[in-house]
Amino acid sequence: MKKSSNNWRIKNSICLLVGCSVLSVLYGQNATDNWQHVLPVDTTIQQGVLANGLNYFIRPNNEPRQRAELRLIIKAGSLQEEEDQLGVAHFVEHMAFNGTAKFAQNTLIDFIERNGSRFGADLNAYTSFAETVYQLQVQTDSLALVDTALQVLAEWSNKVTFDPEEVDKERGVIISEWRSSLSSSQRLQMQAYQTLLAGSRYAQRLPIGSPELIDTVPAQRLIDFYQRWYQPENMAIVVVGDVNAAWVEKKIEAYFSTLSNQNFQKATPYPLNTTPTRRYLLATDEEAAFTRWEITFQLEPQKNDLSLGTLNYQLQRSLFGSLLNKRLAKLKETAIPPFTFAYSGFAALPGNYHSYRLSALGTADKTEEALRTVMEETRRVIIHGFSEQELAIEKKAILEQYEQMVKELDKRSSSSIASGIKNAFLEGISMVDLNALPAVVADCLDNISSVALQELAEKALAAEVQNIIITTNSELAPTLPDSAAFYQLLDKLLVIEPDALEETGTQGPLFAASLPSQNAQALDRDTTLQISSFELSNGVKIFLKPTDFKNDEIRFMGFSPGGIDLYEDEDYPSARHALSILDQSGLDTFRESELLQLLSDRRVSVNPYVGSLEEGISGSSNQEDIETMFQLIYLYFTRPRFDSLALAAYQKRQIDIYDRLDEDPRTAFGRMVIDKKYDYHLRRPSFSIDEFAAIDLSRAESIYRERFANAADFCFVFVGNFAPDSLLDLATRYLGNLPANKQDSEQWQDRGLRLSNTPIDTTVIAGQTPKAEVILEWHGEFPYEDRETRLHFSALRELLSFRLREKLREEMGGVYGVRVNMRMQPIPDALHHTSIRFNAAPEEVDSLIAKVYEEINALAAGDIRLGDLEKIKASRAKSYEEAIRSNGFWLGQIAQCIRMKYDFERLYPDYYQQQLDLLDAGKFGAIAQQYLLGATHFKFVLLPTT
Repeated sequence: MKKSSNNWRIKNSICLLVGCSVLSVLYGQNATDNWQHVLPVDTTIQQGVLANGLNYFIRPNNEPRQRAELRLIIKAGSLQEEEDQLGVAHFVEHMAFNGTAKFAQNTLIDFIERNGSRFGADLNAYTSFAETVYQLQVQTDSLALVDTALQVLAEWSNKVTFDPEEVDKERGVIISEWRSSLSSSQRLQMQAYQTLLAGSRYAQRLPIGSPELIDTVPAQRLIDFYQRWYQPENMAIVVVGDVNAAWVEKKIEAYFSTLSNQNFQKATPYPLNTTPTRRYLLATDEEAAFTRWEITFQLEPQKNDLSLGTLNYQLQRSLFGSLLNKRLAKLKETAIPPFTFAYSGFAALPGNYHSYRLSALGTADKTEEALRTVMEETRRVIIHGFSEQELAIEKKAILEQYEQMVKELDKRSSSSIASGIKNAFLEGISMVDLNALPAVVADCLDNISSVALQELAEKALAAEVQNIIITTNSELAPTLPDSAAFYQLLDKLLVIEPDALEETGTQGPLFAASLPSQNAQALDRDTTLQISSFELSNGVKIFLKPTDFKNDEIRFMGFSPGGIDLYEDEDYPSARHALSILDQSGLDTFRESELLQLLSDRRVSVNPYVGSLEEGISGSSNQEDIETMFQLIYLYFTRPRFDSLALAAYQKRQIDIYDRLDEDPRTAFGRMVIDKKYDYHLRRPSFSIDEFAAIDLSRAESIYRERFANAADFCFVFVGNFAPDSLLDLATRYLGNLPANKQDSEQWQDRGLRLSNTPIDTTVIAGQTPKAEVILEWHGEFPYEDRETRLHFSALRELLSFRLREKLREEMGGVYGVRVNMRMQPIPDALHHTSIRFNAAPEEVDSLIAKVYEEINALAAGDIRLGDLEKIKASRAKSYEEAIRSNGFWLGQIAQCIRMKYDFERLYPDYYQQQLDLLDAGKFGAIAQQYLLGATHFKFVLLPTT
């Protein structure tokens, strides 16, 4: 969907995960002697400037194959609006989709969708403070299609028509987009912005603009903005993908060189207010659920260059924030913290400024204690620094990220590369050669000391512009400190000198035991899909599919029937939350912080889960850390850790959250919907304070251990770039020695959790937010084993999405978007479920709902447009082509075949196309009739009190 950003876009010259580093290795000199050197530039990007000043960037790339990502970048956003144009930059972005000289109303979207792209996913745009960006993905197996896509960008750049009738229709869509964000949190955020950005243009130029002005602004003022800022000197074209660079360059020359600049002047830079000051805001709202405080120390702007000094500075900031926040997270291992969440570290502000920020969310009565705790840990680091062990581990982890990134450079998506080029252009820098980074990063990290980090933070906390913002519920405001009391406490805390932390010894190793190899019997091999299966001596079944989709990624999933629903109601709270307690307790002899530290420089993730009907474990690793992955699997089966303090901290945090959660009427409405839909069933997907209080640590541990006590009925699927023999050897040692009992198999149990079979029509009037929420749902029995019915039912979602977008958004202008979801489930009963959700102006709810019903009735009567069906087929074929190049796709599909006892033949390359060919326009009427009109229907509406 077209979208805008009300928040500033956080952009670093080069972020740590993309490429900040130094050059001392390249230059053969000490890093600190070369702060002015620049990083090597990515020479694989072909770039140029047309005679009219338009920049272009072309980068051939084959991931995904036969696809190209196109961007049109305009260096203008809401900051460039005049007083009578608030929101016009975003309005212009919307109008680009509503007609150009060559593409009349809706034909652009129709053209894109007929060629397999999706509106919102592949065709999109956004407007921010200082830029507007249009994005488009197209298939490249047809040069004509790529040629047309470039023409689309050219049309957007100078030939948007601004038909007055279309302008008037789009007003409602934009106001609906503005309305979508309205909430208690948004009202508090708006108050905070006015303090945080006080005295700057940013506070008065939020991209979404003024709804009053959007409703009345003449079309001419949109044209004025468009003509003033959409000029070649202000533009860039980015093309990344499976393309011939020379051909693309000629096309860009052909379509964009004729554009001319008309009295063009560059945008005025707008700074933040840097006058030394302390601002204090206690922002309140009657519907606020939580209390949160934040102190922002405003610092100088970041440099937009690729110098060694700038990037070294960014590395220091990242190191400091990561290390300090790990200390804050560790506090819960020795006491229950006085906050729910806390943060201390560097952050971004608009206009390339940066800041030091301290914040916490918690209960109002713990505000001062939370501030004291966060400041104490921050000052402890400033006075005493980080230990050599802490610093060494974090540096190693950062370096590992770079090394892993370089391993996958040839597998990067075109979308990711296009985004990087876009950011570099907007910041006035070049893209860095990422291949050079690991070596130079290693040298840079060697030169960063704890003293440097201490000085960095100490200087930041001395900033002369300080903003203190507390947001809370109106009724709690009197219990919070006023500005004088808060300043007094803060000034004391800014000079305290806490004692140093006692250093702890190095933990590890993760796993010291040596496990013997067990037998593995080959079961089957599918030569078409390259899937091999084995059974270990303890009954564990293993399925292996090696791939080359990533150079260094292995993903896995292990699962077994069973789950929480095997336990009686009195055990339900303990069973449901056992994983959360385990997650915060650690593993084996390691507390959570020790485990995270031990694994910080390893590319591995392992996560057990216990669902209603199944338990399992999933994760990933690279090739170097694959044995660590198997060790973690073994430990989660055999040596889980459950700490009483972890339980107490978890209960306190959740109870604090849920104690006031329903203060927000919209949240209360959502929870009420769940209650009614499931007829208040104990196991409905909702939480309560009583449930958290009922968790028993001993029972939670026992239930978890029971779920993983017998590996004999577990199936494990491994997908990725691995050597099958090597992986199987690890599996025979770690999975083959898991506890098992082949005679003790089990199945899930049905506890009767179902959507109510009684129709519901409920309207709730609550809250001051001037918008309505609408939820329409249908459900009932479903023949899950009927593949053709499943196919048409799932395609019905897309048909509905097309129709409702066209009717509710484009024709009526009543909504920004409509969410249509459909799902089918085979167990415990074969059921279907459809939901349609949108928000709207309260006075338009009835007409919009009536239009939804009208479109459903039309579909049930067989009113199916063949063009829509062709769009579905094209989109699904395109999505499938991309999905089969993903390890995640194959992991999920293989696991589902095993669960459902399906043959792997249904995963053969030609099977999916055969299924698409079965889509028949003549069958959708009966599908809509049975599974919508003939289903149990729920209608929930939330209306404001005013």
